[in-house]
Amino acid sequence: MTRAAFFDRDGVVNELVRDPTTGLPESPLVPGDVALRPGVPGALKRLRNAGYLLIGISNQPAAAKGSATLEQLRSVQARVEELLRAEQFEADAFRLCFHHPEGVVAELARVCDCRKPAPGMLLAAAFELDIDLTSSWMIGDTDSDVVAGTAAGCRTVLVEDPASSHKRVGDSQPDARAADLDGAAEFILGRIER
Repeated sequence: MTRAAFFDRDGVVNELVRDPTTGLPESPLVPGDVALRPGVPGALKRLRNAGYLLIGISNQPAAAKGSATLEQLRSVQARVEELLRAEQFEADAFRLCFHHPEGVVAELARVCDCRKPAPGMLLAAAFELDIDLTSSWMIGDTDSDVVAGTAAGCRTVLVEDPASSHKRVGDSQPDARAADLDGAAEFILGRIER
């Protein structure tokens, strides 16, 4: 079995963008709005060099809510991966959940075991890739990331990006907190060296 660093996408890997309806920072819905956050490729490479599989885990409910199509969401994901490849990094896997329990698109409107805070995406990746969850980490910027990681048996780092503060109400208990992915990687790697 191997260990993994699971990571959320929006607000951790790429910048959030202002939602035209709510005005709050949210996931980009068009490829042209995708921009990597500073330090991300280097942080991911350092984790890989330390022996971690790198797996992106992201809720993407905009299609279920009717504010984007699945094709748009997939093109945004493709752009994230393209920008990472341009920095000589490719994740071992990305898992996306397109469901939402209050969605308006029938085939996507449901309660599922993959949408964080449920741990389904992490558990499925662990089964597929022979991952030891107890020696793995979940890095995310929301309470639901921390809850999903804990439920899967991982340790967790909460990235406290000010832009995503509306997605944190303080009802999660991460093992550590960091300002960004670079800080999260530094914390995780510091634990290995002890």
